Amino acid sequence: MSPTFFRRDTHPRTYAVPRNADYDASVFKSQWSNPSDILSLLLLLGPEIVHRAIAQLSGNVVVPVAFSFGWVSYSLTALLAVIGGGRLMPDADFPCLVIGAKSGHIRNNKSWVLGRLLRDLEKHTDDQLTNNERAHEAETRQSTASARNAPHAWEALRVCVFSFQEDEEANHGSPRIDWLWYMGISVVILQLSISSLPWILYGRWGTFFVTFGGTSLSIFSASLPQWRQEKWACPRTSTTVTITRGNGCRLAMVVLGVRNVGLDLEVLATGTRTEQSSRLTKLLAPIFAIMWIVLLICVAGMNDHSWYLLGIGTIGMLQNVFAAGATRRPEALGIQIKLTDVVKGPKVQGVLKTLEERYPLVGTSLLSVFFPGSMRVKQEEVPFWRDAMNKRMAPNEYGFRIDALPPEGTLADPILQSQNTLVADEKQLQ
Repeated sequence: MSPTFFRRDTHPRTYAVPRNADYDASVFKSQWSNPSDILSLLLLLGPEIVHRAIAQLSGNVVVPVAFSFGWVSYSLTALLAVIGGGRLMPDADFPCLVIGAKSGHIRNNKSWVLGRLLRDLEKHTDDQLTNNERAHEAETRQSTASARNAPHAWEALRVCVFSFQEDEEANHGSPRIDWLWYMGISVVILQLSISSLPWILYGRWGTFFVTFGGTSLSIFSASLPQWRQEKWACPRTSTTVTITRGNGCRLAMVVLGVRNVGLDLEVLATGTRTEQSSRLTKLLAPIFAIMWIVLLICVAGMNDHSWYLLGIGTIGMLQNVFAAGATRRPEALGIQIKLTDVVKGPKVQGVLKTLEERYPLVGTSLLSVFFPGSMRVKQEEVPFWRDAMNKRMAPNEYGFRIDALPPEGTLADPILQSQNTLVADEKQLQ
């Protein structure tokens, strides 16, 4: 008799596995009828959208950022920023340069407000710019004098000149309430109304409890005073600056400075005046994070009427997305400015010349930005640019430029002479 382990089983065993053709269908039906298990996961998604929505709307006493998916993750991110000494405000999501007219310093912008200010202006002026590339190519082939003197369709550079509002109603560093703020209030009311339906129809108040708790935490978290302090962290005085994306960009905005009026946009761009988190922020941030986790546990335990919460969260996320990317006017960003002039033309060199004629030191401050390899001019324009560069290199109330020191023994006269010749320019560029 052969060993057992060599014996062939002539009667293979069969196992009875219960089969139900409708099992998968019942699983899908159960999930779609009450998707309760997915809600707790959705609350962990999309913290970046929530962060940008708060940054966009913050500044007022009440910041209506709707309850949505992603708040739990964001609360932990905010807690990490507070404990680590970081900032609540995100860095600029639209890169640009801020150039001081008097100093000529070029700064990479880190301010969310200034980045959005230029981005929204570009969106507003895109339709006004002549974007016909074929017209540009046709003009470059024109050779006759009549064709060269004809009106140009191509617009190489547009410079929008703004000035700070000096009236009493202009509260610089404080945003004006606009349609986006009212939309947030409307969405919050809509969410609370939807959440009350299960309570009214079925006597189940859990959905309303979660929605009311999430809405309260959202508004309180977004309304911390720390947001306002970081968003406009700069002195309340202004100097003339230019904001642009740099060489190759067809748009720049000049903000004329006024002493003791407006915001110091050069300091705002650096982001170095941001204060450490206040005691109130350090106290409330961990409390908010714990309460969000408690709310997440409550949502995970809800087994009925999950579609209501899913719809409420979806509406809130749509509001967050719309708020994070919406275009707003400058006053809604806390910068009270008004458009005073527009300088444009088919050649960048011509635009900078006109800009320098109207606003001394502004045109020459942009030469290194739009012409990093230096700009060449025709012979008839040499006197103008020589005079413009002499003004830029001349000493002012801060002293001499280190790259344009006068000869030894002639230090007093140039200072007095420059103060007399540049007094008109200094009044414009305070």
